[in-house]
Amino acid sequence: MVKRKSAGWITYVGALLVVIIIVGVVARFTNGFTDDFKTFYLKVGDKEIMSGSGGYEITRAKPMQAEVKYTFSFATDENKGYNVKIVPNAADKNQDFSFTVDGESKSFQSLQDLTDGFEIEKSESSFRVTPKGENLTGVLQAIYPGLDTAHIEEKAYNDMFALVVSSYNEKASVTIYFTLSSKVTGIRLDKEAIVF
Repeated sequence: MVKRKSAGWITYVGALLVVIIIVGVVARFTNGFTDDFKTFYLKVGDKEIMSGSGGYEITRAKPMQAEVKYTFSFATDENKGYNVKIVPNAADKNQDFSFTVDGESKSFQSLQDLTDGFEIEKSESSFRVTPKGENLTGVLQAIYPGLDTAHIEEKAYNDMFALVVSSYNEKASVTIYFTLSSKVTGIRLDKEAIVF
């Protein structure tokens, strides 16, 4: 009789543990039950990104590296692939600005693709994004050689680029917002505006 009761408790506890594990896995891949179940995600550093994230800074010396993950990839050896594209972050229309290329005015946030301003090195399960220039001007010059460079840098804003990584069938995607880190290279003082 004692053996039957202990076996019943062990079965009950085991079933409870299985349910807890399943709920935990589903919670992880649904972003705390707030999104649909994610089968595709990225890992940047130690952070797993299920849908979107921002606040990243990249430079030529410190490019962004990301691992591409499929939730159920352990069940198959098949390499599914992925796509990478960089576009302007147009979430805040007040941040938009215009620039001139060969006498023609262009709106930054209306551009469809900025990928040509970056070097993207793809491998089977990871990629690295490096800007072709040291700053916003350099990236835009890589895309538009006839760029008028006057006052471009002062128009930069946080998370102005959106790195969109999509699954092989483009049914799932992850977006990472980033900025080009710019270092101060000097200070210029207007002698006429300084009052002693």
